[in-house]
Amino acid sequence: MKAKKILKTLVAAAMLAAVTAAFFGAPTGLACRIQPAATVTFLAVLLLTPVVGRLFCECFCPLGILQSFANWLFHPKTKVRRVCTRLPESRGQRVVRWTVFVVTTILITTGFGAAGWLLTPYSLYGKALTLFVPGILTAVFVLVSAALGRGRFWCNWICPAGTLFTLLSKKSYLRHAIGPGCAGCKACFGEAKSGNGKAGAAEQEGVTRRDTLKGVTALAAIGAVDKTTDGGFAPVSLPGVPARPAAVLPPGSVDRKEFNLKCVGCGLCVASCRGGCLSASMSFKRLGQPEMDFRHGYCLTGCNYACGRVCPTGAIKPKEGIDRKKVHMGHAIWKRDRCIRVTEEVECTACSRKCPVGAIRIVEGLPVIDKGVCIGCGACEHVCPVRPLPAIFVKGFEKQRLG
Repeated sequence: MKAKKILKTLVAAAMLAAVTAAFFGAPTGLACRIQPAATVTFLAVLLLTPVVGRLFCECFCPLGILQSFANWLFHPKTKVRRVCTRLPESRGQRVVRWTVFVVTTILITTGFGAAGWLLTPYSLYGKALTLFVPGILTAVFVLVSAALGRGRFWCNWICPAGTLFTLLSKKSYLRHAIGPGCAGCKACFGEAKSGNGKAGAAEQEGVTRRDTLKGVTALAAIGAVDKTTDGGFAPVSLPGVPARPAAVLPPGSVDRKEFNLKCVGCGLCVASCRGGCLSASMSFKRLGQPEMDFRHGYCLTGCNYACGRVCPTGAIKPKEGIDRKKVHMGHAIWKRDRCIRVTEEVECTACSRKCPVGAIRIVEGLPVIDKGVCIGCGACEHVCPVRPLPAIFVKGFEKQRLG
């Protein structure tokens, strides 16, 4: 029994290290493919669950592993067996977990996949690692709940993947089981009782309303500061984000509708972007999914589909054998009333000089865009000196064009 526990601990530690390292450039992205939306590998785990139980939550889920560590750290081992802290499942717990599961399923299947995937473990962990504020706040809440309570509160009450694994593992061959010596006294839940003489649902999980409020207070103390400087000296004024008719998706993305369904917003592509132009969307329909933000960089034509190579769900696919300069993500739009060539009569050539495919030329003193050549890389938008909004910006395609 002890050897089995040690083996699980080693597997969990290796898995957490591999998933985390993938966000910092290590070639361990394969570990991230064992998650919802990565259909083949996740399906294999689901099929094994009736035999091995909730092995995913214990050994493969980064949030599950971190919660187990938080429990080990803040709640030293007692005489109470680990399985006893899970039982019984209250009516309130079932209502919460299945409500979340149904709502998540509806969001994913009705075109709001980004919001639906938000509560899944890999998506949430990736958002936290890429410093996406909603992801950070939710991840901290998960860990605070584990530290203040007992057991994997997030897995057992909220996580839609955890709900699915719980259902499939009820009769699993290797499930945790109470031995024949248990008299059902429930003494392992402590002395606190609810009005009906049974341990209350909150006390069963070790999380009270007071503890929850403490966690919320801790979350409120978190903030993010973003400061950009020119060479470390003078502050640089970044342009505003133009109102694009459509967001620009990473090169090699599937059709927009399919992309919204497949992408879980895990952030691996954001972390791997060599041009520094991918960021997580803040719109509800695409919450956390990647889109181009050309304020900090632009899509490099020599990156060799770095974002697509790490995508674990197939939302972005590398176009093997196709030159990056032939992948059209969108096209640039020039705004005459903003351009300093018109408003200030300045002989600016930033957009035409920076364009890597020669899609912009200066004709009779004004920029002219060849939309058939433009690939939507955003180099022109990135270098445009006009403030508060750039005089040229990129509109994304619903379906990317090749050639």
